[in-house]
Amino acid sequence: MDEVNFTDLACLLQIKPDMALEKFGSAINASIFDASNLAGTLKQKGLVEFTSYYPGPNTIIVTEAGKALIAEAESRTAEPLDILDEAILAQLSTGKKAPIEMQNTLNLRPKDLAMRLYKLFKQTLLIYELKSGTVDLLLTEKGFLKASKPQQQPAQKPDQQPHQQEEQQQEPAQPQATAQPQQAAAQPEQFQMPPLQKKKRSRLPIIILIVLLIILAVVYLVKYRGL
Repeated sequence: MDEVNFTDLACLLQIKPDMALEKFGSAINASIFDASNLAGTLKQKGLVEFTSYYPGPNTIIVTEAGKALIAEAESRTAEPLDILDEAILAQLSTGKKAPIEMQNTLNLRPKDLAMRLYKLFKQTLLIYELKSGTVDLLLTEKGFLKASKPQQQPAQKPDQQPHQQEEQQQEPAQPQATAQPQQAAAQPEQFQMPPLQKKKRSRLPIIILIVLLIILAVVYLVKYRGL
């Protein structure tokens, strides 16, 4: 059932109870050759069966698997749109008309894409046309407006705004608090003596002592040695 595509689903929806096989082509707007190929494909997938009533015409009927597929598609038509549905609409807005093109672009299983396309059809966002055994997809005005509408960012909750304003007011106060200790620590340094002056003052008593010793030595030599 995973290989069922949107063309199969669209053809199943055109089959009426006790429909003659010869009328299947006109129901899907296809030639006898294309209608025969599609009917054979549907039978191969277990979605339809053929019956013959002698001398009456052959008929095509939807099997239980086909009815289950239609019921599943109908059950998903009321689901809200999501990101994947919007991606499909965006692909249609770029000019892609065939389901196989979107299937290859979006890398989706045929059945998943078929369910999505039918949901968009039931919500009047697109229309489809069966022609010559293929399906052409077209956006409606509602679908085009939905595809071109930019995604809105979620609105900010009112209770979040006061907290953000308080955080913005508190952020500039942090550098000022850290700058005050630095200024307070820098003030005593202006009255401290430079290291070079400290060394000079510590050497001054030694130099004075040496000068006094030299003077005393000279006086001693002059007075007692007769120099």
